[in-house]
Amino acid sequence: MTDSALSAPATDLVGLLAATELFRDVDVAVLRDFEKHFERVHLSGGETLMRQGDRGDCVFVLMSGRLRVYVEHPDGTETVVGEITRGEVVGEMSILTDAPRSATVRAIRDSELAMFTREVLGELLERHPSAVMSITRQIVARLQRTIGASGTPDPVVTLTVIPAGKDAPVSLFAHRLAEALGRLAPTLHLSSREVDGHLGEGASQTPQHGPGSNRLLGWLNEQEAKYTYVVYETDPVRSNWSRRCLRQADRVLAVGRASAGPALGPIEQEVLRHGATERFARQDLVLLYEDGETPSGTREWLRLRRVERHHHLRLFSSADFERLVRYLTGRARGIVLGGGGARGLSHVGALRAIGEAGIPVDAIGGTSMGAIIAAMRATGLDDQALFKACRKYFVEGGSLLDFTLPLVSITSGSRISRRLADFFGEARIEDLLLSYFCVSSNLTRAEAVVHREGVVWKQIRASISLPGILPPVFQEGDLLVDGGVTNNLPVDVMKGLCHGGVVIALDVSPKVDLTHKEAFPEELSGWRVLGRRLNPFMKTMEVPPLASVLMRTTLLGSASKQSLMAQRADLVIRPPLEEFGLLEFKSFDRIVEIGYKHALEQLEAWSASRPDPEAPAGA
Repeated sequence: MTDSALSAPATDLVGLLAATELFRDVDVAVLRDFEKHFERVHLSGGETLMRQGDRGDCVFVLMSGRLRVYVEHPDGTETVVGEITRGEVVGEMSILTDAPRSATVRAIRDSELAMFTREVLGELLERHPSAVMSITRQIVARLQRTIGASGTPDPVVTLTVIPAGKDAPVSLFAHRLAEALGRLAPTLHLSSREVDGHLGEGASQTPQHGPGSNRLLGWLNEQEAKYTYVVYETDPVRSNWSRRCLRQADRVLAVGRASAGPALGPIEQEVLRHGATERFARQDLVLLYEDGETPSGTREWLRLRRVERHHHLRLFSSADFERLVRYLTGRARGIVLGGGGARGLSHVGALRAIGEAGIPVDAIGGTSMGAIIAAMRATGLDDQALFKACRKYFVEGGSLLDFTLPLVSITSGSRISRRLADFFGEARIEDLLLSYFCVSSNLTRAEAVVHREGVVWKQIRASISLPGILPPVFQEGDLLVDGGVTNNLPVDVMKGLCHGGVVIALDVSPKVDLTHKEAFPEELSGWRVLGRRLNPFMKTMEVPPLASVLMRTTLLGSASKQSLMAQRADLVIRPPLEEFGLLEFKSFDRIVEIGYKHALEQLEAWSASRPDPEAPAGA
């Protein structure tokens, strides 16, 4: 804390405290009695509130702003474990346990806190025991966010829009974003011109520590308390107002016109110079397109920037802005498609049912067969086009298996590679309109690999490389095989991508499979099996097909994790597909129809059981 940390804007401290969860049930008159024991603390973005290991003798309530929590390791490195948002208690663990501070806390934007001692807190809690439950709820919620159990995101109140590249239409974008947010809750759009209109000419350009800064900060904090969301629009260039906007941000959106080129703009350069991950809030990249433009070249934009995620938006598409708003407010909808051979064709029908149920698809990803169909949808195919593409790809195109001398695998993989390349071309994952990922397994390092960039068909080829059936894929010195070995239903990946949104998982891998009625000898000759099949006068020997055994074995590797992933999803759809073999692509129409009807039934029951379908997961 600097010497200026105790400067106090002329805002009613007791009124702000009474609005927090901790003190909302405490009579305002009681808070007035304790007012002289409260001390207001101001932190600028980047300043440290407390350090791990320090003695804890006071508690804070965050009245405005945002803090980030770090755990320090013996080697001097730090790990971010969470964020503190408006109304939350900070530093209570040391008071309750009489132990040193367990973490380091820094401001990631200009923040206002109320500080009070252990003695004052104890007296307040004694007079108002209900406040103990409030503190307990906040501790539990924070722990859940830290371990990722609840899926509930840290609330975003303020969004700062900065220009990326050249000729970025920041004002138009900020206006449209505020409109979209306004359809959810009261939203204010603030530019330097709007601020000057309220506080007088030049008020917005007040330096951080200059005369009038407290007045400006106090007014901004009042607006943030009054509105659910505030969209800050920076000036086109570096200015005191632009810096102020960055210091007020819960989330920074760098907005660029995709056709203008990826060069860093002046404000972006300032963000990077001060350390985007430490000094300011997390940053997303938003690339804007005119109607008819196709995303391309995203890799170059990302290479120059440190962003958490990127979004492709058509500037005049309300649906695209609604998708962005769902991401920003923890309401994104993610669909996970599991692997399972031909049974994965049911994803085609299930996606149609999801669309008919009015559920938007904001992100999609999957493993093995799920990776293929998810990528097809991410390219922008609608239900009808997806159905036709899958029929052509898996049925009309003939077998995907081109058998070869089985020294590495029983097929060469050339036929399926050609077909993938023909469909997806050289499209890259970063350029897909929808957020997409697929999962493979690193045979060299014994770990799952999440593919969020690269040429689409090549990453899919890794995700579907069933051991023994297709050759492994060589990437950067490692051998990659089917994602079903390590994570056949990657709900955890989607949870991180949607950051608190709703995740629907389509699981097509039954718990019981390859049941066999007729016994066969332990010592089994393939020539004998073939001879019986070719001889019309001998009874055919019923044995499990090699390809099916290899595919089922692959899925067994992640069976226990698949069960855990299913528990983390908000809804799991498991169509009854046991009657179909893993290579039974000829039953395309029946499998798709079963997927559609079963998903429709499950979605109807699920929607009826949810009081508020638009609420974030866990709400």
